[in-house]
Amino acid sequence: MVASVDSFQVALKHYQSGNLVESNRRLLELVKAQPRHDEAWHLLGVIEFAQGNPAEAVNYFHRATKIDDRSPKYLTNLGSALTAVGETSEAADCFERAIAGSPRHVEARTYLGIIRLQQGRLDEAQGCLEVALVTNPKAPQARLNLGNVFFEKQDLEKAAEQYEHALLADPECAEALLQLGKVCFEQARFEEAVKRLRHAAVLRPRVSEIQFRLAAALQKNDEHAKAVESFKRALAYQAKSFDGWMGLGESSLQLNNWEDAVSAFRNAIAVQPKSVDAQQKLD
Repeated sequence: MVASVDSFQVALKHYQSGNLVESNRRLLELVKAQPRHDEAWHLLGVIEFAQGNPAEAVNYFHRATKIDDRSPKYLTNLGSALTAVGETSEAADCFERAIAGSPRHVEARTYLGIIRLQQGRLDEAQGCLEVALVTNPKAPQARLNLGNVFFEKQDLEKAAEQYEHALLADPECAEALLQLGKVCFEQARFEEAVKRLRHAAVLRPRVSEIQFRLAAALQKNDEHAKAVESFKRALAYQAKSFDGWMGLGESSLQLNNWEDAVSAFRNAIAVQPKSVDAQQKLD
């Protein structure tokens, strides 16, 4: 037993130093010799998940939970991996079991709240996330997703408050900046929307939704030259966006760039051939 403990600690140190290949190798040797070493199975799952292999992570986390089916840590990580492979129902069960064993487990409540949000069960999602924030008021993912709950409920003031809290905890959270930009846009606060979305675009320049929403806010702010730039960047990543081509055409018209406008509207028609609006722009 001492030997297995020492082996696990060596593997753990390799993991903590970023040497995942060597850690993985030693852990596989360990579980071959000690098949009921739950911590080793769990760490194998953590490594696979970190390397972008959630399906393999699920297998390892399952092995850990078969040995200790009450560990909130094991159940929460299993739930996260199941979520990543699209098994949200089984994932929710894992998070609920983790919460049953540890009622103030922030991650389990947050992830369960996210699933309930995705399912449209907004009141349940709100309850999960608010309890998580009682335990850790600075948890950025709980703040962000509670904001998303309020956004879905069309309570924009409360949504904005939660996104601001999320940004206090993590000023570089691009998703919070995007969502706050969307709130500002809905409130017709276009200058503030541009500010938030520009920051998000710096952090995630290749996310087409950010570029599209920035372009729309710039358009509303009568900054058509900059809107054109953002539309073009967004369309480089999502060329089949009808609204993107239409927006590019509209801003090009405002700048008297007739050739560019015609080209944009033609591309919009290529995406939606039956569009009356796009056809009328060319008539």
